[in-house]
Amino acid sequence: MLFPTTAATLLPLTLLLASTVVEASSHNDRRRISHRRRIPSALEVYNSDAEKINAPTQSVERRKRSSCSVSTDDSSSVYASASASASASAHGSSSSATAASSSASVSAPSSSVVKNSSTAAAASTTSAVAVQAAVQSATATSSSAAASASATSTSSWKLDLEASGSTFLDSWTFWDYTDPTHGTVTYVDQATATSGNLTSVNAAGNVILNVDQTEVVTGGRKSIRLHSTYIFNGGLIIADIAHLPTGCGTWPAFWSNGPNWPAGGEIDIMEGTHSVSYNQVSVHTAPGCTIPADFGATAVLATGDFTSTDCSAANTGNQGCGEVASSSTNSFGSGFNSQGGGVYAMKWDDSGISVHYFARSQVPSDITNGSPEPSAWGTPMANFPSTTCNTSTFFKDHFAIFDTTFCGDWAAGNWATAGTAGGSESCATKTGYSTCADYVLNQGSAFSEAYWEVASIKYYQPA
Repeated sequence: MLFPTTAATLLPLTLLLASTVVEASSHNDRRRISHRRRIPSALEVYNSDAEKINAPTQSVERRKRSSCSVSTDDSSSVYASASASASASAHGSSSSATAASSSASVSAPSSSVVKNSSTAAAASTTSAVAVQAAVQSATATSSSAAASASATSTSSWKLDLEASGSTFLDSWTFWDYTDPTHGTVTYVDQATATSGNLTSVNAAGNVILNVDQTEVVTGGRKSIRLHSTYIFNGGLIIADIAHLPTGCGTWPAFWSNGPNWPAGGEIDIMEGTHSVSYNQVSVHTAPGCTIPADFGATAVLATGDFTSTDCSAANTGNQGCGEVASSSTNSFGSGFNSQGGGVYAMKWDDSGISVHYFARSQVPSDITNGSPEPSAWGTPMANFPSTTCNTSTFFKDHFAIFDTTFCGDWAAGNWATAGTAGGSESCATKTGYSTCADYVLNQGSAFSEAYWEVASIKYYQPA
């Protein structure tokens, strides 16, 4: 509460201090006052009606200061400090109040030697004015700080979980079963990944998820597939990725999945094969989810064998529907890695599912300062509106997934397709191997770039 500087407020202070001085002067007119008396706080000298209204707060303040012993020879500075502290308690800004009280202590006139009651009264009045100025200054500073904090905390999203650094793996499990996409891969458990140096944290504090680079292997090349222990039904996921796997034979993805595929839905946030330079965002659902003609994204509808506006896995031979950033040269592959990676953000709410991409040099400040505001990011890379694909119907209980498989249904299927090796070449032409599997099993040294480097995965929920 801010106390107004009025005659009604200052008069009790003036009379009280004056009576103290008169009593001391009768014993020794010029002697330094040696007896101690508690100076009442501004709360205690406020009018009785206000005191009744604020009785609980005032009682606390009284208990805090009831044992104080204050020398009246330094009443102006001590009173200023006590009053500013009381104001700070009422307004929640002790640091600002402390600074204000220090200022008041310096500027208030000293009353250590008093000659008569009129001098004391004048000194007390001046001190009280200084106190009120200090209290008002502290309150103004507190209000300004609160307004500033409110202005900078404008995000409609709050951080729910962050996976990063040395504790990154605490919120993931290692999935070590047979690859459902029929890849030439062996997913390993955490103990095997650790002993084989497939996981680590580098000097930058980023997590490395690697693949085995033994030159010749049988059955499948060792790799990692992680499932998050964090389960979500909507929200905002922000993935800060410094490097992703690339090269002929690779099929890396960062995605989310629900139970009883495809009933719970699948959202592919980052996905591509071999050495492509552009990302493809896809969803796979139960029948009934489609992409409208005007889906509102910078990407275009995936073409070729993947052309479909029907997102049903059952109706499309498991492929679902996808939107691809075909004009991009840095949203995936070596182009993405050469710029230090970037940030992908997937938002899932009642309006639909959208994915934004930002190259490293273009990451918005609201993301870097932890206050994301998707409404300010412009048109997304990919968008799946709820108007034709109700998110509450087709997506449920998702967990995030990192994986790097080799070959499999997609990467083996387009092994001989022109452009998959970067430029106009196919991987078959570039490597000299007629099949993806033969290349993967016999060329371990070719996979030095087949690793994830993850700065952080952050899960936000509506504030």
